[in-house]
Amino acid sequence: MILCTATEVTEEYINKVKEKTKEEVMQSKIFALSANEKQQVEILLTFGHYHDSISDEDLKQLPNLKWIQVMSSGIEQLPFQAMRSKNVLLTSARGVHAVPISEYVLSMILYFAKNIQHYRHLQKEKIWGYSEEVLDQMTEISGNKIGILGAGSIGSEIAKKAKAFGMRTLGLNSNGRSVDGFDKMYPINQIGELLPQCDYICAALPSNQETKHIIDARMISLMKDGVVFINVGRGDAVVENDLIQALRTEKITAAALDVFQEEPLPPHHPFWDIDNLVITPHVSSCTSKYIPRTLDIFFENYRCYKKKRFEAMINRIDFHI
Repeated sequence: MILCTATEVTEEYINKVKEKTKEEVMQSKIFALSANEKQQVEILLTFGHYHDSISDEDLKQLPNLKWIQVMSSGIEQLPFQAMRSKNVLLTSARGVHAVPISEYVLSMILYFAKNIQHYRHLQKEKIWGYSEEVLDQMTEISGNKIGILGAGSIGSEIAKKAKAFGMRTLGLNSNGRSVDGFDKMYPINQIGELLPQCDYICAALPSNQETKHIIDARMISLMKDGVVFINVGRGDAVVENDLIQALRTEKITAAALDVFQEEPLPPHHPFWDIDNLVITPHVSSCTSKYIPRTLDIFFENYRCYKKKRFEAMINRIDFHI
């Protein structure tokens, strides 16, 4: 049986999974299954994090589980200890976020460059007007440099779109290897050389020991005065108190954050009261095309799984190392 724990998958798509696989498909949280149903689960379709998280205890209740298809790229919240003991296969949906997140990033860059927030305020007040000072704050992004921290599928798509707007693209990855779409790459230990060059900085980093709190007061001090910062990777890449200080002093002139250390962002968090900050609730990857793209990966992997061609499965992850 295939179990889908993701509530975002509508009945239409559940029926499509049934039709394509000819398997019994249930949509439920693991705790809500009967003892008999838990015995039958062989394949798990899940986001595996945040509101759709899976615990060690959850997996212990699925004795015949063989394969987990994660419906996102992030896997750091999965219960690896239980997964190793069960020797399950793991595949992800890495790559499905690239188009929507890159579009989000470019929309934020243009939002700040064209001072849209100011004109939205004027519209609300029914004011037709502008000043030379405000006009001087409107800029062109062509010719500006963007530093993209993380040059995977998301970072590469951001670079591709940025270059279409005439921007210079600088990238950061683990070892500085060249990546298509980037004018120059830097290894992570040379981040201090990349930051001072950039007019815009976008973090699209995974969460690991190298990236945790990589954007702190020292790194912010290396940035250009008036830089724009965008984070679409992981919230723990940023020391939030240091970012708050930089926004209040306008060392960072504006920022857009889609990810946070604590989600949902608590109502008392100081981020809510910062005018030069745009907050979105971890939705930069959201699009009506997300579930269909993810299921395309699942269906291809299902074909490989049934033929026992496990090595051919898309985004197969070896977590047993």
